[in-house]
Amino acid sequence: MPPPDRSSAAASWRSRRSCPSSAPSSPTCSWSPGWASSSRPTRCRRRADAVPRPRRATIRRVTNVVEQSVEIQAPISRVFAYVDDFTTTKDWMYGLSKIEPVTDQLHGVGAQYDGVMKVGVPLKARIECTAWERDCLVELTSVKGIETTQRWTFTALDDDRTRVDAWISYTLPGGPAGKAIAGAVKPVVGIAVKHSSEALVRNVEGLG
Repeated sequence: MPPPDRSSAAASWRSRRSCPSSAPSSPTCSWSPGWASSSRPTRCRRRADAVPRPRRATIRRVTNVVEQSVEIQAPISRVFAYVDDFTTTKDWMYGLSKIEPVTDQLHGVGAQYDGVMKVGVPLKARIECTAWERDCLVELTSVKGIETTQRWTFTALDDDRTRVDAWISYTLPGGPAGKAIAGAVKPVVGIAVKHSSEALVRNVEGLG
């Protein structure tokens, strides 16, 4: 019997191991011989002795909301005009030590004011009128400083009696400094709202 043709066997073996002729010539062909280096992406592994980075602590801030309603013996137009006039605000808003316009516009959406209010500690803010409708609504929102929104709505109960609803939200900074401010502010907020409401009623009714 003649000896086996080793060269033919080797060629046949190589042809079986090569990429089939039907395989696409594109480099996206995933087939590779067993001895070829793997094209799989290597995984990022953490060293056993690597020290994990500490995570930043989340500073939680809490928004507080205060609501108050008062009835004033005066027509709605007079009540609205008084609240909308920034020059009278210090006469009735408890703790307000400064309010100055920073825009040429003094009323309506877009008007801005710098204010300082002392309720336990001095709180500074620049506020902007973000909603305004005559004899109906005034909304002020801070754009700098302490985060706050004040919304005043007016309802005519009859020709000579008006209800004013105040909705005030404020958010104090987080962390130790925020806790210190909150400790000084929160006990005073209720007093401030009560005194402001009483002063508003007294001053507007005194105009008539």
